[in-house]
Amino acid sequence: MKPAVLLCILFLFVSGLPALVGYGTSAPVINDTVDPDLTITAPNGGEAWYIGDTHDITWTATDTNILPNSVNIWYSLNGGTDYISVIENTDNDGIYPWTVPAVQSYNARVRIEVSDSFGNFTQMTTPFSITYVPPKPPQEVTVDTSNNQDAVITWQPVTHNIYDTPLTPDGYIVLYNETPYEDDRFYYFLGHSDTTTFTHQHVAQFRDQMFYKVVAYKNYRGDVDHVLASLLANPDTKISLAELKAAIHSYNIGGEK
Repeated sequence: MKPAVLLCILFLFVSGLPALVGYGTSAPVINDTVDPDLTITAPNGGEAWYIGDTHDITWTATDTNILPNSVNIWYSLNGGTDYISVIENTDNDGIYPWTVPAVQSYNARVRIEVSDSFGNFTQMTTPFSITYVPPKPPQEVTVDTSNNQDAVITWQPVTHNIYDTPLTPDGYIVLYNETPYEDDRFYYFLGHSDTTTFTHQHVAQFRDQMFYKVVAYKNYRGDVDHVLASLLANPDTKISLAELKAAIHSYNIGGEK
């Protein structure tokens, strides 16, 4: 075949290809690079959850491409150094009932992670405390100044915790003030007792009025002994009930009366 004829045939073949090939447009390709929005609503920072109670861990998580069963939950007892799994690959329904473990921690954490179908994920951590159920407040607190010299404070023994489960406190703390204000900051440490009575010596000789507050405590980890020993070694120290609770992690202290 002559070269001129061959070139003509090739030209005709190539020019006819558009009639044989179809063209189309694909759907838009989505490339999600945005992490999910996540907020932990309980615990939300600073709560005290009691050992053995069941609390709802709650959260809100939103994302256009969030995966089903995309939520993982952990807890830590040492401020986040180590984490223990609560539940993996659970629904993003915003709630998970959790039985609080039998380990006291003032530095506990809950961590939640949620992910979407593009591999984006968000983690959030919130602090809280795990502690024992505290004692009930002492009842029938009375003050006797009949000798015109001392104030003898007495009360009924506490026998239950705030859930009415039997409990024997490790002792009682007595606080005082010259005014009847109920705010914690107005009551100051006076002393402590292993029984249900305490004597404020010589106060009736120098004061026309005095108000007292008594709290029961459990000394689960030795916190109370340490703080009380320090206060007794420095009797001129004036510490309020609020400061006392902070010093010994108030969850060891029951209600006051």
